[in-house]
Amino acid sequence: MRSAVSVAFAALLLAGANCPAQALPVAAPFQESKEANDARMQWFRDAKFGMFIHWGLYSQPAGKWKDKTTGFGAEWIQEQKAIPSSQYSVLAKTWNPTQYNPREWVRLMKAAGIKYVCITTKHHDGFCLWPTKMNDDWNIACTPGGKDLLKPLADACRAEGLQFCIYHSVMDWHHPDWPGRPAFNDYAKGQPDKARFKQYLYGQLKELFSNYGPIGMVWFDGTWDRKSWTSEDGKALEDYTRSLQPSVILNNRSGYLPPQRKLNIEISNTYSYIFAGDYISPENEVPSTGLPGIEWETCQTMQPPKNWGYNRLVGFRPFEDMLRQLVDVTSKGGNMLLNIGPTAEGEIAPQARQRLEKFAAWMQVNSEAIHGTTASPFERLPFDGRCTQKPGKLFLHVFKWPADGRLLVPVTNKVRSARLLAIPGQNLAVTVVANGVQVALPAAAPDPIDTVVVVEIEGPAVPVPAPKKLSVDGPVEVSSVWPGRDQKDLKPANITDGNSGTIWAAEESAREASVTVEMQKEAEVTQIRLSEGPYARTQLFDVEAQVGGQWKKIAEGTAIGADLVLNFPAVKAQKFRLNIRKANDTPALAEFQLFGK
Repeated sequence: MRSAVSVAFAALLLAGANCPAQALPVAAPFQESKEANDARMQWFRDAKFGMFIHWGLYSQPAGKWKDKTTGFGAEWIQEQKAIPSSQYSVLAKTWNPTQYNPREWVRLMKAAGIKYVCITTKHHDGFCLWPTKMNDDWNIACTPGGKDLLKPLADACRAEGLQFCIYHSVMDWHHPDWPGRPAFNDYAKGQPDKARFKQYLYGQLKELFSNYGPIGMVWFDGTWDRKSWTSEDGKALEDYTRSLQPSVILNNRSGYLPPQRKLNIEISNTYSYIFAGDYISPENEVPSTGLPGIEWETCQTMQPPKNWGYNRLVGFRPFEDMLRQLVDVTSKGGNMLLNIGPTAEGEIAPQARQRLEKFAAWMQVNSEAIHGTTASPFERLPFDGRCTQKPGKLFLHVFKWPADGRLLVPVTNKVRSARLLAIPGQNLAVTVVANGVQVALPAAAPDPIDTVVVVEIEGPAVPVPAPKKLSVDGPVEVSSVWPGRDQKDLKPANITDGNSGTIWAAEESAREASVTVEMQKEAEVTQIRLSEGPYARTQLFDVEAQVGGQWKKIAEGTAIGADLVLNFPAVKAQKFRLNIRKANDTPALAEFQLFGK
């Protein structure tokens, strides 16, 4: 197969580097009022839940190329295994997704609460899922099936009321003129011509916006190589794309790099947090706090670790994990773009289908608590769960059902009613208490993963003032420390530094441990926050306070995990001790913080 250029571009290449490329269209800088921006972004803000679809030639090897396998990034297999383009291109001769049923896909997604669908029109390997006129040998028309895969999906989305959106990679391993073309592109000859590549890129975008109706969003990618793609290239790309359909929403990966804001949160992938386009796109992570005034969307795939294209060699994330992440993202004011990788035959894998069906069952009862909601008004909740809201309504997502059957809502508003979304006709008793209102719950949770309690209130939510943090950087005593490591890594002081990304660990063989934190003086403590960071090893624990020279148990539990908040009647003390009575691996702790008056 030849490299991915049209007949016209091939002629330019044969003519040599002295043949100038045609002038690119130059679009005027995009401008709009705040009112216009609000109107354009409204569907995105209300949607909360989208579906990413990574589908392409890489769906055939599905994680295995000859005798080589990959456990992550199945869509990157050509780059990971340095497969020559002359070998990889053979996949186009065999791809024929005869089981592809886009209407059935979309109906399944719609039932699951999905509001927008974003498909990979072209991933980094450069292969196009539509019969582009910009190349004549590296698109779906060259396959045995030969049928456009985008148009029936776009039509199905519109028929079912979902926004049709597209992913489009700027980086292109197959095109000879991509400035950073890889060594495994053994088709390419001569020097890359960036101007010709940009004509190719712009031409494909014009096709997509001309032939597939309104496009809700473009998810650009592949612009991290600043030697190949500059900020100026990214800004011109944004302006050109908006000129095609001014209503389109753009993610932040065009390559444009305007002056950046600073965020006081830990970020693992800075490329995801570039402030460009219309929103930031955290990948495989959720901002630790809400981001008021910032539009954002977490993208997360069903197949860990980081398999976006279908990988037949790995499993799927548990439904519980995915649902709670959706709720977490929504409670912080973001969207979640959940990815699936269809099989080469065009089917949604049974494991992915099962999870979408579980989303559908949950959404049938609880969709009101997701779609059209805004971020939680609370800095922290006194129970294991999250909160979303609409005017006059608080949706309390309860992950762990309170053992005493009482749910504390830290709000000062007058409560009109409280009920379970799962049992709409039955009001729950509400009592005003010193630190908010208390809702009486039934003995068992209707949903063991996430039961939603809706509390109707008068006026905008007014939270009870959060307790004061008392223990930052206080003295810490531990039963043991992991030896043989840099003490900066696993030191006890990490427990009270306010950073859940730093940890302490006991000695390796330990399965029990104790941690004591001390304040400068006695204070009334009403709340304790514990975190094991990325670990979940604790199986039994209790917390004690030293009162009158004696240790008094004030709380206990069976698991800590990433974030556990313990509330209790005020205890006046200076020292508090966590006893990890049982752990399934070496005890580790990221945070032990005291709150109160």
